[in-house]
Order: sequence, then C-alpha cells, then structure tokens
Amino acid sequence: MTLSLAFALIAATTATASTEPLHYGLFGDLHVARPEQAAQRTLLFLSDADGWNAREESYADALAGAGALVVGIDLPSYLKELYSIKAKCAYPAAHVEEVSHWVERHENFADYTAPTLVGLDAGATFAYAVAAQAPAGTFASLVTLGYDFEFRLQQPLCPGDAGTASADAGHRHYRVVPVPHLPTPWLPQPFAPGTRVNGLPQKLMQVAPFLAHRHVERAPPAALVASLERWQRREARRAKPLPEDVADLPLTDIAPEGPFKQRVAIILTGDGGWAGLDQGVAAALAKDGVRVIGLSTLKFFWQTRKPEEAAEAVSRIIGHYAAEFPDARFALIGYSFGASLAPVVVNRLPDEARAKLDAQFMISPDDEAVFEIKVGDWFGNVKHDGALPIAPELAKSAVPAFCVHGADEDDSICRTLDTKSATPLQLPGGHHYDGDYEGLGKLVATHWPVKG
Repeated sequence: MTLSLAFALIAATTATASTEPLHYGLFGDLHVARPEQAAQRTLLFLSDADGWNAREESYADALAGAGALVVGIDLPSYLKELYSIKAKCAYPAAHVEEVSHWVERHENFADYTAPTLVGLDAGATFAYAVAAQAPAGTFASLVTLGYDFEFRLQQPLCPGDAGTASADAGHRHYRVVPVPHLPTPWLPQPFAPGTRVNGLPQKLMQVAPFLAHRHVERAPPAALVASLERWQRREARRAKPLPEDVADLPLTDIAPEGPFKQRVAIILTGDGGWAGLDQGVAAALAKDGVRVIGLSTLKFFWQTRKPEEAAEAVSRIIGHYAAEFPDARFALIGYSFGASLAPVVVNRLPDEARAKLDAQFMISPDDEAVFEIKVGDWFGNVKHDGALPIAPELAKSAVPAFCVHGADEDDSICRTLDTKSATPLQLPGGHHYDGDYEGLGKLVATHWPVKG
C-alpha cells in the first residue's frame, strides 16, 4: 500500500481534523490538529529535520481523527532557538513539558493530561532524548516513527534522572545515545510509512539497546492509530481503581513492600505532578514498609482551589485509609509546590484527622503557598492572588514540621525559619537533590516521629 493511499483510506474512515497555527515562545508556530469531539489525549509531534511538511500533516490529521489533540513542533525552528540559549548543557524536556501545559490551558482542558511524545525520523531521535531526560511521569508515553542515528545536536544534553542521553560526536556535535532505563513507556515504529531508519547499516551495534524486547511492526498509519488505542486500553486495564469515596481525587496508591509498618505517607507532589522525585521518594518509603498515597497537585490545582478545598481532600484521604487501617499513623509530605501547601493544609484539617498526623515534611518549599498552577510558575514570574506565607502557618501548627533543603539551595526558606516552627534537614545537591531520591525517602523515614 502506498503512503498516499493509506492516508486516503484513513481520511475516508475518520473525521477530518481542523488545523490552526498557534504561536508559543521558543517553539514559534505550533501546528495544531484538533479532533471534532473533545480530545481524548494530547500528542506532541516533533517533525523531521526538514521541518513541518506534508508527511507530518498527514500523520497529524490521522491521529486527530482518532480523537487526539495533536500539537506539531517544527524541529529545526525549535532547535535554532534552543541553541541560542548559552548554557553548558540543554534541557529541552522542560520546554516540551511547558508547551504541553500551555496548550492544554489554551484549549481549556478541564483536567491536565500527560501528553504522548511522538517523533518522525530525526524528530524520533530527538523525542527519545527528551523522554530520556524528563522525570518519570512527565510524558504518558513515547512513540517513535522511523529513527535517525545520524542526527546530531549542537549542544550536549543535561543529565536527567535516567542518565545522560547524549555523547560527544566530535567537531562540537553530540549524538543521542540510549539510557539504561527509559522512564517513559515506549512504542517504537521504525518502519512506519514514509519514514526511514537513517544510519542503521553503519550502526547495527547501536540499534540493539533501542529495540531489544520491543514489538516492531511494519504498518500503515491506520495501524499506528490502532496501536495507540490498544495501548490506552491496556494501560487503563492496568490502573487500579480507587475506592469510591476518593475516586474523584488524582491519587496514586502504592502498597508497601514487605510487612506494613502501620504508616501511611500522603505526598503532595511538585507542580510537575506525579513525577520523578515524588515517585522516587514513594519507592523508598514503600521499601521501608510505608503505604504511600500521592496526590498530583498538577491535576488537583489545574483549576483554582481554596485552601479549605485542599484540606478537605487530604482529610478525606486520611479518613479513608484510617478506616481501612485503624492502627495506622500518618505523615504529610510535600515537594516544592506541594511542600508549601503542607502547613496550610495541616492547620485547616478537622481535629480528628490532624490528630492522626505524626509529622509534616516540607521538601524544598517556597515562601508562599499558592492554590493554582499557572504556566510560568517554573520561572518564578507569576503573581498569584490569595497566596499565603508559610512562616506564620508553621508558627501556629500543632504538628511537628521538618524543612528539607539541598546544600546548594542558598535561598531556601528552610535556612531562615524559626527552628521552633520547623526542624531544618539538609542533603547534598540542589532542588532535585542530585537525583538521590532514595536517600531523600530514607531521610523522611528516619525522622518520622514514633508515636504509640
């Protein structure tokens, strides 16, 4: 079947997507294909090295016809802007995550949905690098159409939690290399219509780490759409349904490994949602026999909330798991955005719920608690109405507080808080603790007060 015929068949069986250019920051003109009905998912589609052309448009139309909001990124346009940023290393994962947040805001999504990252040929290689660099949970999945082993970057990539996805290729260029464990589910489609696997004959030894133990399918775009739909259904079946009384909350429930120590940790995530650091701390606590309940602040605060609404959500979580485990004790743990919320939430809990808390742990908190996540928060240039300073909240809190900060966080509020309000705890590194999330989790477990 020819590529044009395949696309014609798709057009005959799916709705034609409307397209619209949309301008945003470093990405310039985005190419947006919208489904006729409400979008079921968001796909960020990275073009080949020659930019956004007919091949990319055809794929975008087919995917939008299957219910996705497709956001096309012109790779050469973005890379030009990326290289203009003078830095020792590049961190494109942050830019791609940011544009996802902005687009879903622009499209009035009622809830935030982690996007699927899609790349075509050189864009597939770059998409792999972005997925490898991003914290786990940033992207729902990665789909690569074709692959270009000859693709080169003009800047090295900053290391991510999974390692460094670039290596020196000489002449001030850098090649994309595999990481030991990709933090994002991956569907490689190297033989999708109209794609190529450039450089494969010369790089046979490199291809093994990328494709080992993965299903490779030679299929038309219609099959790609079907593969994505099967993937979504499979992931939905794997998801453990939440109990009815907390099912409306964006929670992740992680069972303890080994004997349950009658401890339940509630994690209020950073503004990136249930991602790398939050997942790492949760894994360390679970190893220590703690049940972990993660609340994604990205999802919960996608819409503006009141402090009392946040407290009500945490109170419901405590109520449900206290009923399930009557002897359990609780701790509230927050990271960054979520850390600043912790004392505000604690002070607004009903007495019965607050009495079950042994401690509150604030990991790299901001000076103020805010109650909506906005694009621009990552750069500190957004003013929030109704923000609450956390120092007064801690001063009147009846629950022991610990303020964790990295040694490199010179401006951390943990350094200036009254030690009667919060006990400071320091670990090596900065805001991400050099990726030692296990050590961070062990620190929390060690300082969790023992109460009868």
